[in-house]
Amino acid sequence: MGDALRRLAFCDEIVLVADRPTQRTQEIARRHGAHLVAGIFPLDSQRRTAGAEACAGDWILEIEADEQVDSALAWEIRATLQMRPEGDWFEIPVANYVAGALVERGWGGVLGSARDARLFRRGAKRWPPRRIGGGVLSGASGGALKGALRRQVAEDVGGLVERLNRLTALAAEDRAETGHAGGYGTVHGLGHFMVSYIGRAGWREGRLGFLIALLAGLHPVLTHLRARELLDSRRLVTSPAPAPELLKVAAR
Repeated sequence: MGDALRRLAFCDEIVLVADRPTQRTQEIARRHGAHLVAGIFPLDSQRRTAGAEACAGDWILEIEADEQVDSALAWEIRATLQMRPEGDWFEIPVANYVAGALVERGWGGVLGSARDARLFRRGAKRWPPRRIGGGVLSGASGGALKGALRRQVAEDVGGLVERLNRLTALAAEDRAETGHAGGYGTVHGLGHFMVSYIGRAGWREGRLGFLIALLAGLHPVLTHLRARELLDSRRLVTSPAPAPELLKVAAR
């Protein structure tokens, strides 16, 4: 986190949003001159909304703790905004790393995107109330920048699997709150695999590309199964206990 904040020194202000921050997090924020927004945020959308509302500038650059802005991208962002662009948001490419290696193809959806609208005017992006999911944009696109955010997706293959496990758990919670687990997801899962592996050329990344496509395909299936599991457990808790049967004794 400290390195990510250090690379944001080119910004006019830094806002760090933390759910129940530790003493160490508070110290890191203080050391890098960041305004810490602390609270309890059950939903990811609440955290992002709180961060956007705390920003004083006209433009917001949104990044995660596992992402970094290099000097070239920082210069491009400053140069773009100094030109007073007419658009309301810009897409920024994302360079995804697994085990220290750049994996360029196959990304999309929940595991990690290859580009995202991360630079936007205040009010041009909002986040629907849910635990996971992207924001909703308004206004006109200003195009895409050339520099890329550097994202450390996972330290190893196990980290990718853990990422999928965490994301499906959050997505299942969102879905269960609607009262429906949705479709089984097999067809969608197969479609996600094909899009990642064929459409986005994940096959060119070798074994990692196949794994990313496989995990992308498993996401809708696991989300459905976990949502169904949550709904079933909640029904058991709320269902009334059966009335006790009366024991009838016939006396002679």
